[in-house]
Amino acid sequence: MLVLVIYYYVSLLGILKMEAKISVEKMALPDSYLHNFQFILEKALQSMQPITIFVMNPGDLRDPDRLNGIKSLVSEYEHSLHSYGNKSTLFWLQQYNEFLSFYGESDEFTYAEVPAFFKSATYFFFNTFVRMNETACYNNQPECITSFFFITNFHGVIKYEKMIPVVVEWRRIAAKYSDYGVYPYSEHSPFVDQTIAIKGTILLSVIAALCCSATACFIFIPNLISIGCMVFSIFSISFGIFGLLSHMGVDLDPITMAALLMAIGFSVDFTTHISYHYYRTTAKDSRGRLEEALKIIGWPILQVAISTTVALFPLLLKQSYLAMVFMKTIIITSTLGVFHSLIVLPALLTFINSYVQGSSEEKESYYRLRKVINKIKNELKKTQYKNGITQIGDDKKETKIAPFSKLDIISATPEAYVHKIELGRALSSSMSTCDKE
Repeated sequence: MLVLVIYYYVSLLGILKMEAKISVEKMALPDSYLHNFQFILEKALQSMQPITIFVMNPGDLRDPDRLNGIKSLVSEYEHSLHSYGNKSTLFWLQQYNEFLSFYGESDEFTYAEVPAFFKSATYFFFNTFVRMNETACYNNQPECITSFFFITNFHGVIKYEKMIPVVVEWRRIAAKYSDYGVYPYSEHSPFVDQTIAIKGTILLSVIAALCCSATACFIFIPNLISIGCMVFSIFSISFGIFGLLSHMGVDLDPITMAALLMAIGFSVDFTTHISYHYYRTTAKDSRGRLEEALKIIGWPILQVAISTTVALFPLLLKQSYLAMVFMKTIIITSTLGVFHSLIVLPALLTFINSYVQGSSEEKESYYRLRKVINKIKNELKKTQYKNGITQIGDDKKETKIAPFSKLDIISATPEAYVHKIELGRALSSSMSTCDKE
């Protein structure tokens, strides 16, 4: 029991410190040029990276409130977490306002000058930032600009796990201006989304794997105690794999998730065989069933664990991240599988079955005792009835039985039927009748 407590404590510490980290260099070999390339790239990008914000429903920009809302949206992104500021922003509307101030008759927003603005030699490159309908522009209609995007920059973060607060902040601003149809995008966003979702994905995958394993085993082992003990053992093994891999320097990423799901399927082999043979044995008591099961499958389980571990040693010759995660997972799974299948699971099965068997015997003993007591009570009632006495609570009453003949009314004790009269008087009729006879 103490060993299990220490095991769960160490595993829990490992799970709590495990972090979701997704990086490209994990896919390459240690001596690959990709590592140096990725290092230089990250160093360069850390000083400034772009974020593109799409506005899919700008509305009528002639409305001052709508126009100010667009400007407020841009300002919030320029002052968001790790933002580089307004000096890094590329936004056609700011330049268009300057264009109107210089060439237009007034500073009031109008769509009529938009085509001229995008055809000018200074601002022609902004033409790719908008979706424009020139006919609507010349008519000064809102359909002139149906959607657009602008670019601003951020800095200071490059690792996907470090960018999670930044991406969350971007999406919070987009939700605030949902009526504009705002969608922030960065080339890092898909990887950040995977980093955010990987913990929940792994948890649901583990639960689904446990349910599938339990369902499949129920078909072959239709015994709730065996199934329950087996599922607990699989969960315990998976819990230990998570924690111990974390202590061995393995991060939470898609490679680890695939290895963990494989480990769950592998751990089923250890626990299922013990549960199946324990269920199929013909011994009457738990100890005998356990002995038979271990004699049949105990040594083969050890052989499987040893042979599988030895077969992975060639991976040490080319130590990539993928190979090391796979090897560490298999070694931990084999070790924990042997420990649970030969020690933990037999102890659980023996304890629970002994308890259930003891409870059943106590119930049977109780019901047998009640049956004997009820039988004795019935015999006593019959005996008392024959003797003319009925037991009512703590009192005894004489049972009155109707006479079958005249002799039945004559008592063995004369006092019961003789009147107590004074001397000198005649005897009662009942006594005189008896004398005559």
